[in-house]
Amino acid sequence: MTGDDNAARAGAHKRWFLLAVATVAQISMAAIRLGVLALIPFIRQDLVLDRTQIGLISTILNAGGAAAGIPAGKAVDRFGERLVIGLGAVGSGIVILGVGMTQSLTVLLGVLIATGLLTTAAAPAGGKIVVRRFSGSERATAMGIRQTGVPLGGAIAAVALPPIAFLTSWQTALCVAGLFAIVIGIAALYLYREPVETRHYEGHGPGAGIKALLARADIRAVLTYSFLFGAGQWCYLTYLTLYLTEAIHTSVIAAGTLLGAAQLCGTAGRVGWGVVSDRFFDGRRKPALLIVGGLAVVMTLAMTLMSPATPFAVIVVITALLGLTLQGWNGLAHTLASELAGARVAGVAVGMTNSIGFVGVMLLPPIFGAVVDWSDSYRAAWLVLTGLLLVPLWALVYVKEPGIHDAKT
Repeated sequence: MTGDDNAARAGAHKRWFLLAVATVAQISMAAIRLGVLALIPFIRQDLVLDRTQIGLISTILNAGGAAAGIPAGKAVDRFGERLVIGLGAVGSGIVILGVGMTQSLTVLLGVLIATGLLTTAAAPAGGKIVVRRFSGSERATAMGIRQTGVPLGGAIAAVALPPIAFLTSWQTALCVAGLFAIVIGIAALYLYREPVETRHYEGHGPGAGIKALLARADIRAVLTYSFLFGAGQWCYLTYLTLYLTEAIHTSVIAAGTLLGAAQLCGTAGRVGWGVVSDRFFDGRRKPALLIVGGLAVVMTLAMTLMSPATPFAVIVVITALLGLTLQGWNGLAHTLASELAGARVAGVAVGMTNSIGFVGVMLLPPIFGAVVDWSDSYRAAWLVLTGLLLVPLWALVYVKEPGIHDAKT
């Protein structure tokens, strides 16, 4: 084996190691943000909150994410991935320690605003790592792996934090999550070293800033996809159990099991769709996004046809495919946005994509619920969502990708 072969193998191992560091950091931050939601029953009882106030907690967390995406992306492009990943984890851990003194909703919301801002730092940083260190033949797979940090962090929080809260308090449980993030952030600062190798791909567009990127129709198409599919994802997650129990008359246990299975399908989808894009479409993202979106539209429409007489096996298939699609598109969209923008501004592009997705998360689920209340039927809400999901597919058709990516470019 030649020296060049040894160097290539070392470089390959190093980029996967850097991806692992970024993913674990994102897991630690997601465990904080989604851990708050896992502890809602404890928070509600302790602070005596009504359902509107509980909804405000979720909105505040997502508002922080929407506001932080672009600044975090610009910070990544200017200061590099290491500082943003490491300091983001440490900072979010320190901030959430403030809940130890929380005795009111006002104080809690203040802590959660800062938490939402800081826990989104890993998204553009991880996206920049992928577009700079991975070739087109493996980039979407790598982005999908990085994207699993969110559902995995949520799963860890859902399993670990409620028992801690039961034995102690919800404040203590969140402080444990915060300490975990601090440890991971310090480890990331120590282990992550900015590579000196050249970037694989610089993109094909001239835009170098937010205004220039927004002026491009292809970037706007990806943002539209992220906005509406992010909104659809949270409509699905928010209302699935209510729909199944109230309209389909499944048991609470069965509905919760289906939701958990859907989340696992989403985790698999984030990696699986990346593999499909890399291996079967030669590094093209648009065909995979169109397949994901088309399947999501069909399955969302299928939700309108379900009834208490629908066989349970059919319900399982529909909910699983929606999990695979409505929760599995993220890595592909982030990859396409970063490739269209180029490595130099990949952080901003991923940050914009992340932020616009959070805006959709904030806006559409309440509208979905309002449609259900107004029509006294979930069917109308699913039909509205089906129509909205068609819009980004139409916009995406006109996107021209930069072409097949070569690992040696």
